[in-house]
Amino acid sequence: MLFPTIDSQLLKIAIGLIIGLVVTGLVVVVFGLSQLGQLSAAVPTATPTKTPTQLTTPTATPSKTATNTPTATATNTPTPTETGTATATPTFTPIPSTPTPLLPTATFTPILTDTLTVEVASEPALTTTLTLTQTENLTATQPITPIGTPTPTPTPVPRTVPVPTDIPDYTQAEAHFWFTRPFTQAYQTWGSFYYPYGTNAGGQYFWHRGVDIQNPQGTTIVAAGDGTVIHAGPDTPRALGPWPDFYGQAIMIEHHQRWVDLPVFTLYGHVSKALVREGQQVKIGEPIAEVGQLGVALGPHLHLEVRLGAITYNDTRNPDLWVRPDQGFGVIAGRVVDYQNYFVPQQLVTLHRANNPGTFWRQTFTYPDNVVNSDDEYVETFTFADVPAGSYLIKTFFDGRQLTVPITVTNQATAFVLLRQTEPPPPPKAPTPIPIIAETPPAEGG
Repeated sequence: MLFPTIDSQLLKIAIGLIIGLVVTGLVVVVFGLSQLGQLSAAVPTATPTKTPTQLTTPTATPSKTATNTPTATATNTPTPTETGTATATPTFTPIPSTPTPLLPTATFTPILTDTLTVEVASEPALTTTLTLTQTENLTATQPITPIGTPTPTPTPVPRTVPVPTDIPDYTQAEAHFWFTRPFTQAYQTWGSFYYPYGTNAGGQYFWHRGVDIQNPQGTTIVAAGDGTVIHAGPDTPRALGPWPDFYGQAIMIEHHQRWVDLPVFTLYGHVSKALVREGQQVKIGEPIAEVGQLGVALGPHLHLEVRLGAITYNDTRNPDLWVRPDQGFGVIAGRVVDYQNYFVPQQLVTLHRANNPGTFWRQTFTYPDNVVNSDDEYVETFTFADVPAGSYLIKTFFDGRQLTVPITVTNQATAFVLLRQTEPPPPPKAPTPIPIIAETPPAEGG
């Protein structure tokens, strides 16, 4: 019985040894594969996850557009170098790889990253404010910086209109600020200082028969006074300007109040949309239209006119003398007359603060002869609207002499100034004769 027992035990031992060897081999194999994987991971290889360094090279274009500036919170930060306003064209320079994968493409889309955050900040589009004119900004809110040298006076034009003998006494004139602003205080309400009534912007535009107030396209226009709408829509069937479609679309209101038994009208031109209809009764401050740039207009703005007696283009008056100034502001009106008692047309007039007479604050020109109408009481040939209450000097130079007249502006009132030459131009100075030096004849005889 010994050998059978020994054989059974040996068999069990042999089986145990075989199983131990198999398990040991499997452990060795698994451990070897693990070490091989770690060794492979430690060897650097070129992969698409290399960290890019973005060099943004903008290409400038004539138009101003929004520029997107990417800002990454990872280890690479795009650094754009801006020249004008442009669209970035990214290029990439690979550097040695890092364990953290970053952006593999130029689309700024994070791939397999735990910490990278890309934010694209859009700047607002840069829009040009040169509206209504191609060279000048017509917004009245721009700072007015006093300068020492005014616009050169143009070549004097002939003076063809004498001052009437029955001209009204301007000292007895009464202000007639019947109308409010055609916009709420949330918007621009002042007219253009560059292109006021009775001027042509230095010969660039039509002689102006109203005032221009710049506001964004679609801004709501409100009625300046109570009245009845007598026109609303295109001005092609009925020409409200010098020719059909001059205003594109317009609103005209006949107001309930009359001046010396004459009807008074306001016109709102270049509107994009009429909000009222003909025959409708409107109250002061009620929405009537939206700002546009139809007809003869180079940008969104309201062209406001006051017409007296009739509705034709030749019946306009200066709105500066009809629209009430803001609190703390007033209006200056005046005329320029020569020593022969003729109106001086297209004459440069400058406005100076009394405490700084050496520099002018604003400038304008007198009306041309026989083109636009003066006020029936003031018979002015120029105005300065929206002037802060205070002390000023009005200056003009013509016929060889400087005229300077002080004036005081009071709250919501019209101040009038008469600039009149009382003496003829000084005679021109005789030219200084050039002395003639006779040559000394050469001595004889050598």
